[in-house]
Amino acid sequence: MESEERALPEQETPDAQEESAVTDAAPAELPPAKSGEGGGPLAAQALPGTPLEQFALEQELARGRRLLDEQLRIIQAVDPAVKGLEDLRAQPEFGRFDQLVKSGMAISDAYKLACFDRLGRQQAAAARQAAINDVRAKEHLAPVGGGQAAEDGLTDEIIRNYRQYNPRWTRAQIAAFHRSYKQGV
Repeated sequence: MESEERALPEQETPDAQEESAVTDAAPAELPPAKSGEGGGPLAAQALPGTPLEQFALEQELARGRRLLDEQLRIIQAVDPAVKGLEDLRAQPEFGRFDQLVKSGMAISDAYKLACFDRLGRQQAAAARQAAINDVRAKEHLAPVGGGQAAEDGLTDEIIRNYRQYNPRWTRAQIAAFHRSYKQGV
């Protein structure tokens, strides 16, 4: 019984031989993927080898496409202007980005590092504009008569109108009269 168990691992089945041939294939031996290749039946006809090798290659290409799509989604979250690989090539920092990717860095991390300065400036400009918009959004709440109201609720224009008719009144007198006027209205 023991001799039969020892003999089994030494023998390789045809499936095991095919699997080892697929795993031994170097990535450089794989044909380059064409843009727009869907990995469907046409792609299987164009791939050399046995059906198992074709299936393994299709799976590897599909995995690569999924990884690339995931990396592009991360980049789009950082820079919405980037929609695809063409947009990455058009970036002014593409040379540095390409070097980082070739050195083994993830595509999204390489993009963030290569474009750090430009993205930082864009983010600062967006924050500045958001602050300006926030301030301008509350301008419609300013009191009628223009100008900022003081603690007593009087603007410069209200004081000028009261002084037109009562030039010797002080601000305190104007404020007192104005309060009584508003309570009566």
